[in-house]
Amino acid sequence: MGRLLQMQHASIEVTLNGWRHKATHTLMIASALVYLPVVVIVLAGQGPPITWPVRSLVVGIYGILPLEILLSGIDYRVRIGINLAGGYVLALVVTMALPQGPFIRAFPLTLPLIATVFFGRVAGGIAIGASILIFLFAPFLSTMPWLAGILTPAGERGPEMSPLMWFQGIALAAILLEIMVLLDRFHDMLMQALADRTAAYQKLKNEMQERRRLEYELARTTDEERRRLGHEIHDGVCQQLTAALLRSEALTEWLDPARPSATEVLTGLTALLEETIDETHAVARGLCPLESDPEALVSALQTLVYRIQKASGIACTLKTTGDVSIAERATANHLYRIAQEAITNAVKHANANGITVTLEGNEDSLVLEVEDDGDGLPDENNLNGMGLRTMSYRADLIQGNLSVAAGAKGGTLMTCRVPRGGVVESGQEP
Repeated sequence: MGRLLQMQHASIEVTLNGWRHKATHTLMIASALVYLPVVVIVLAGQGPPITWPVRSLVVGIYGILPLEILLSGIDYRVRIGINLAGGYVLALVVTMALPQGPFIRAFPLTLPLIATVFFGRVAGGIAIGASILIFLFAPFLSTMPWLAGILTPAGERGPEMSPLMWFQGIALAAILLEIMVLLDRFHDMLMQALADRTAAYQKLKNEMQERRRLEYELARTTDEERRRLGHEIHDGVCQQLTAALLRSEALTEWLDPARPSATEVLTGLTALLEETIDETHAVARGLCPLESDPEALVSALQTLVYRIQKASGIACTLKTTGDVSIAERATANHLYRIAQEAITNAVKHANANGITVTLEGNEDSLVLEVEDDGDGLPDENNLNGMGLRTMSYRADLIQGNLSVAAGAKGGTLMTCRVPRGGVVESGQEP
């Protein structure tokens, strides 16, 4: 449980950091646009009476904004930290120079909000303390004689300490605390919502992984059952039919040659038994076409291609390139069934004269292709049919990717790409 909570917090932090990085750039652009008229007025000398050091400070701190907009690749914490430092310097100096200015008195309200959003609760608390100190004491620092002429022009007199200015500072501090309490509660609610969302996503992800594992186990169990039935048919029914065939052949030799009708009946029975044995062997091979052999898929595909060509009269070939050995029998089984379905679809629906099956392998993946020279891509109904959905389902079980597109020969090309060892990741055998 502790590890899960750590993962959730880490995921939330990653999400927040991504948002903060984007929000930083937006904040820089918005601040540059909002404060531009103020800077223009200060440069034009049309604003309140301030000395050139204060005017230079205002312009210099504003000049940081365009520079940070251009250097958007810098970490958002560095950019926001520089802006907060510059903002507090500006708030302190200009509040001393213009203690009765409503804009500059309210300016420190925004800085703790920015600090909390981008750096968290602790940084927000420090910023609150700094803003409250400016609200309460900065207006009266300008009354100190040694600041005369530096903050205000000669002849301008600083403000006298009065109950009204104290009241303004206390009121602004109270407003700031109220806003920060609301922001703190909203921050807790947002973090809880993100935690709930992350937990729900993780739960859904775990359920999907479990469903995938169960689907894989179901498919594996089905293949094992088919294999068992195939062996039972081969070892049981086929053997019994073979015994019946041998007895029929022996009985033919014992019959009286003077009675040809009986001989014809037994000859027909023998031929029927031979056909039945062949069909039963074919069914058994269809139920379990692959053995536990890394090269079994190629052998099974060769048999499949031969049978399809013999049954349909359509030229069907198999090409292999690279390392096509497959250690995971389940992966080989699914690829075989995908190829079987794709070839069957081409025979039934494509009106093809030729079908090419290609199996290509390397150290990273296996690629199975089935291409025909038939009528081209099927219509929308066939594209959404059970055959394609079954192939896609099998490909998904082994973490593969299946696609159907127009082939180079004008027909249809089915491609299934499977990563090496994908089936082990999607479902571990118990």
